[in-house]
Amino acid sequence: MAGIGFELRKVLKEDSILSLGKVYGYAALLSSGPWVISIIAIIVVGFINVATMGRMNDTVQFQIVVTYAIALASSLIITGFVQLPFTRYIADLIFAHQEEKVLPSYFGTIFMAWLAGIPFVVPAVIYVFPDEDIVFKLNVVSIFLVLCGVWISNILATSLKYYKGVLWAYVVSYGLIVLLSYMAGGNVDHLLTIFFLGNALLFVWLFILIVKHYKGNKFLDFGFFLNKKFYWTLGIAGLFYNLGSWVDKFIFWYYPSTGYPVIGKLHASILYDLPIFLAYLSIVPGMAIFFFRLEADFAQKYELYYDVVRNDGTLEVIEHYRDEMIRTIRHAIREIIIIQGIIDIILFMFAPQIFSFLHIPQLYIGLFYILTVGAMLQLGFMSVLAILYYLDRRREAMWLSILFFVLNALFTFVSIKLGPPFYGYGYALSLLISFAWSLKVVRDEMEDLDYETFMLR
Repeated sequence: MAGIGFELRKVLKEDSILSLGKVYGYAALLSSGPWVISIIAIIVVGFINVATMGRMNDTVQFQIVVTYAIALASSLIITGFVQLPFTRYIADLIFAHQEEKVLPSYFGTIFMAWLAGIPFVVPAVIYVFPDEDIVFKLNVVSIFLVLCGVWISNILATSLKYYKGVLWAYVVSYGLIVLLSYMAGGNVDHLLTIFFLGNALLFVWLFILIVKHYKGNKFLDFGFFLNKKFYWTLGIAGLFYNLGSWVDKFIFWYYPSTGYPVIGKLHASILYDLPIFLAYLSIVPGMAIFFFRLEADFAQKYELYYDVVRNDGTLEVIEHYRDEMIRTIRHAIREIIIIQGIIDIILFMFAPQIFSFLHIPQLYIGLFYILTVGAMLQLGFMSVLAILYYLDRRREAMWLSILFFVLNALFTFVSIKLGPPFYGYGYALSLLISFAWSLKVVRDEMEDLDYETFMLR
């Protein structure tokens, strides 16, 4: 992703308030744009469908099916395990000047994701939706598979210099979903078909951008999966981080007193879903700061440090660039916490008005407060993990991700047992512990960086 950092630094060199706004705007859209655009589009489709058709039941069923498809296809089952090892493998190819292998590896990864996804999703859809017709089931299978393709493509596409094209791809595709839903979203089957077509357009668009950038020497390459140095620790880290991000939702969905069935065997939680999605939307500014500081500032210092190491620099220069990296990490985390903290305070002040405007019961405001704090801590935790990935501390990141998953599952379950006043505290407390521990890990790693670089690697 350092390439995109270079592009952002070029914009910043224009040295004006407008260029600063453009940089953070691009950073916000590239870091969180895809899921923000998709969440907003799904909510807008729901409002339009209810307003024009009056079909509340179809709308809720559509939103729940799409949410599960995104959770399973984009995060947990397929790309949750593949995303980080694939990113690292591509980075290794580029570093070794073997860019001709990137495109075949991308095709091979898409092929394997679909090959592994079909035996999972087809029986699952038949089991979960026993009473739905064949059109509905085909729509769900198609959405799952196309989302797998979109997510893998997104990994490569957002690192290209065509970042404006990536943003337009999301805006146009999800804009088309909203438009077609207004014109032809008569029932849940129509809505699912439209959602599939919009994401199919998005997949083709990203696919073209990637093919335009990379030139391949063959069609398919499975070296990524056959490589003896397959990054298992990265795969496990990615899988457990995503499991940790979703486990509290699944517990609230399927616990008898907090969840209810919507369609087939899929459940939702009317008291937890909207507050947690609003809390996630609140961290978009923090995501922009994190993305810019990581890809522009930290990546630059990281490259300077290892360039000096590889080119036999003096100890004084090596320590200088190591200290620069430490200062950048401290500055980035402090800036994220301060800016995001101010935004959270403003949100708390206007939360009653926001809930009234969105017709959400005021009863959920307390839960929204604690979930917003939890989302801010998750942003900090995610930032530290990204730094550990840069430093190639895969094992440490893996154990931190497992810790997050275990704590979130355990504390969320306990919080539900304790009753409504404690809802949300399990999620926030698990992230408070995980974030605090991750800060200790990254501090220790930076203190020992010179020793580990020269003696252990």
